[in-house]
Amino acid sequence: METMKEQRSKNVEWELVKKAQDGNRNAFDQLMLENQKSIFRLAFRMLDNRDDALDTVQETFYRAYRSLKKFRGESSLRLWLETIATRICISRYRKKKIFVGVEELFGFGSHPKWDAEIDANAHRKAITEAMRTLSPKERMTFVLRMEKEYSTSETAEIMGIAEGTIKALLHRANKKMKKFLLRALPDEFEN
Repeated sequence: METMKEQRSKNVEWELVKKAQDGNRNAFDQLMLENQKSIFRLAFRMLDNRDDALDTVQETFYRAYRSLKKFRGESSLRLWLETIATRICISRYRKKKIFVGVEELFGFGSHPKWDAEIDANAHRKAITEAMRTLSPKERMTFVLRMEKEYSTSETAEIMGIAEGTIKALLHRANKKMKKFLLRALPDEFEN
């Protein structure tokens, strides 16, 4: 059940969207400020390049501004923006053939889930290397489902592919990640 605070936040967001759709530049700027960090993090995790991520943020908001009148509020504004950003990342990948790691997946990095004595950098490196074994679509599916915690249907909508395909991609990604991590960190996965 949605809390009153969440409902109020959605109402405020929708009011800003309506104003921005009517040409209020300040309202759009407010929406952009509220969402740019999320879009940057998503793009950086998919592209692993700060400059490409910044370019993706800029292009995402440019496209959003141009097509804002088409936004009907059937999904959250953030989901709509992340859909645009993901599609830009796919396009960038196809053009540049780059698609590198997620540095804090599974809670590694600043807040490792294992004992403090274990080298978090080794885990981060292993995760990054494991991510490199994935195809671009497997990686995107993995990031959207596991890190961003989108549902299968939301991930399918963002990527513009069928839910069954998302399930298959996630299954393959999990299998590849597990196989790689079992080899790279055997002590962590002992039975």
